[in-house]
Amino acid sequence: MATYLELAKSLYPNMPDTLLNMFADEWAETGDSNVAIAKVRGTTEYETLFPGNKRADGTVKFDEVTYVGLKESYMGTLSEYGISREVSESLLQNRLTSLIEGEVSAREFQQRVGAVFQGVQENIQEVQDFYSTNYGIDLTQESIFLGAIDPSVGEDIVSGKITTAQIGGEAAKAGFDIDLTTAEKLKRAGLNQQQARQFFSLAADQIPRIQELQQRGGKAVAQEDVFNLEKFTEAMVFQSPDEAEELRLLESEEESRFSPIGGPARQGSRVTGLTEY
Repeated sequence: MATYLELAKSLYPNMPDTLLNMFADEWAETGDSNVAIAKVRGTTEYETLFPGNKRADGTVKFDEVTYVGLKESYMGTLSEYGISREVSESLLQNRLTSLIEGEVSAREFQQRVGAVFQGVQENIQEVQDFYSTNYGIDLTQESIFLGAIDPSVGEDIVSGKITTAQIGGEAAKAGFDIDLTTAEKLKRAGLNQQQARQFFSLAADQIPRIQELQQRGGKAVAQEDVFNLEKFTEAMVFQSPDEAEELRLLESEEESRFSPIGGPARQGSRVTGLTEY
């Protein structure tokens, strides 16, 4: 017949010997495994080994086997993206308690890490730079992932930051320097990275031509009246009537149709619409 200690090891294979012995002794004395595990959970050592698992009323969020499995799944996810076990341990050291307290599932953790890896880490340098500069995160693999697994930041916020950085990065790649506020505004308008790439490519192509139209005939143009990226964005993305009308007049065509979800159709070199967002 198996001893209480052997049974304890089969139930809690990852529990250290000191707690296993305590559990086995209490179980043998009381005949009740629930009483035994309650005693173990009341120790300081338990708090150290299973941080974040106990609620204020003394109950636990996860049984010990599930807890260890969840931590291992976190580690496994980081490993899938090339993070060594040593670095993973370091990344999770200051995050594990809040991850457990927040009951972040293995699936949510994987989604967070995957989103950052694919959306930032494997993206163009300009996206990485925008993400780092505007969110105060070093351009190291560890720092980027650390920001992603912060349970105090909602998954929707993580996703929003990635999209915003992608928009800002595509602007930079096309030669434009936009700030965080502008990138966020474009994100709220519904742009994703591919659409931002199309838009800024169009802007880089058309804005110099439009500015030439402004100066046609040697006309002097005040700095504040120059048709720049801000005006182009207002006309093409946000359908601002003032900027749209200004552009229509500059085009000197019979008609230019503006829609934030059109396509850029062209007549000659002129814009008559905008790629669908």
